[in-house]
Amino acid sequence: PETRCCSSSSACCESEGDNDEPLGMGWRQKAWEGIHYAFTRLLDDIWLWLALGMLFAAASKTFLPPDFLAQWGQGATAMLVMLLAGIPMYICATASTPVAAGLMIAGVSPGVALVLLLSGPATNISTLGVIRGELGNRSMWLYLTGVSVTALASGLIVDVLVNTCAIDIHAQLTMGQQGIPAWLQWIALSGLLMVALRKLPSLIRMK
Repeated sequence: PETRCCSSSSACCESEGDNDEPLGMGWRQKAWEGIHYAFTRLLDDIWLWLALGMLFAAASKTFLPPDFLAQWGQGATAMLVMLLAGIPMYICATASTPVAAGLMIAGVSPGVALVLLLSGPATNISTLGVIRGELGNRSMWLYLTGVSVTALASGLIVDVLVNTCAIDIHAQLTMGQQGIPAWLQWIALSGLLMVALRKLPSLIRMK
C-alpha cells in the first residue's frame, strides 16, 4: 500500500491500506461530530444572540401594537435603520441568524432582516479600523459603500420577490409553530436551555 507521512519533521507515517474502518462507521462518526459541534462550540457562540432574538420577538408581540412592525419594519427607511445598526455591530454570520429570525417573527420584513445578515458580519468598528490603517481612508469608504449598497439592494430585491409571489412569511412561521405539539416545544426548549447553560455552574464557581 501507498505510504503517506504526516510531516517532514515527524516520524508519524501511516499506510493508506491500514485503515480497515467500515465506510458506515466513518459516516456515523462524521454525523456525531457535526451534532456535537452544533450543540457545544456553535451553541456557545450564538446562545446570547439567540436569546436576544427570542426576547425581542416576545417583547415586541407583547408590548407593541400588532401592526406596528408590519407597518414600520419594512421599506427603504427600515433598511437604512437596520444598516446603521448593523455596521458598527460586532456580530458574526452565525450569531446574526437568530437575531434576524427573531425580527422576522416579530413582523419585520425579510428584506430588512437580510440587510442585518449582510451588513452585520461584513462590517464592524474593528474591521473598518484595520482597513483604514492598512489601506487608507479611501479604501475604507469604498468598502463600506460597497457593503451598504449591496445590502440595501439585496434587501429591496428580496422584499419585491416576496410581495410579487405573495409569500406571507409571518403566516408560514405561525403555521409551523402550530404544527408542533406544545409538549414537544417545551421539551425542546428545556433541552436547549440545559445545553446552553451547561457551563454556568463552573463560571459561577470561578467567580
